[in-house]
Amino acid sequence: MQTKNDFKLLLNEFPAEAANILRNTALQSGRLSKEQTTSLLSCLNMTIEELMKALLPLAASLSVTPISDFQVGTVAEGGSGDLYFGANLEFEQHPLKVTVHAEQCVVTNAWHQGETRLKRLMVNEAPCGHCRQFLKELNRVDEMEIIIDRTPKGEVINCHIADLLPDAFGPDDLGISDYLMSDVCYPLVLNDTGELAQAALDAAKRSHAPVSQSRAGVALQLSGGRVVTGRYGENAAFNPGISAMEAAIVNWRMSLLSEPEDQVIAAVMVEQQGTSSQRYLAEAFLAGYGIGLEYFRV
Repeated sequence: MQTKNDFKLLLNEFPAEAANILRNTALQSGRLSKEQTTSLLSCLNMTIEELMKALLPLAASLSVTPISDFQVGTVAEGGSGDLYFGANLEFEQHPLKVTVHAEQCVVTNAWHQGETRLKRLMVNEAPCGHCRQFLKELNRVDEMEIIIDRTPKGEVINCHIADLLPDAFGPDDLGISDYLMSDVCYPLVLNDTGELAQAALDAAKRSHAPVSQSRAGVALQLSGGRVVTGRYGENAAFNPGISAMEAAIVNWRMSLLSEPEDQVIAAVMVEQQGTSSQRYLAEAFLAGYGIGLEYFRV
């Protein structure tokens, strides 16, 4: 994945004390703990909304945009009080449909780091229709404040999902009670005891597939020794969901903050047999990196 070094350069625009705190985000996969956030609020003398606005350029610098060259950044506050970064990720030689939108990215980041809901989300552009539907299906989304900060236009909009997507279709219309980011763990079993296979299994157990029941998880072995995973996040409206492979790519991107040279050297997918499969999507993406996919069906 080709990334830029703008993140480190942008840190220099903050006072020294704040920059030292913000460097932790690189070691924490694009996350600031509640304690670090509180310290930043104190040393910068900002409100939480002002801080999130100040962090938007840092988040946008994580974008990978070889197609559009249009960077979107988002910062979200989880129910724990931690802050998370997200950005749009594009992939050459793949359909545009595979693009990960910034809002999907930040949700995926927070979800994989243990959050079960978001208190507020700030983005530097209005969410597109695709993202509005994706956000609509988050756990306790009606409580989440959405802030659209268009600083170049001198415009800030505070709203909720019902304002952005009135008269919406959602999980309730299909009789689904579990929403994306809900704290669940399904009893899937895999006989293979390898570390990568078990990591993919754990991701599959915690994935969200209420329509297809095709729960899936991906684990990527990186050249520096770390393993990153991705869970499937299904959407009742189908298309706005995020695949297990895309989720793993998000977490790979966040890991590159601390180890920018880390490359994928092996990949495993564990998938529950259901009415759909993500195997071929994952294989197609990995083929671009010369990596084969080890696949297990449970």
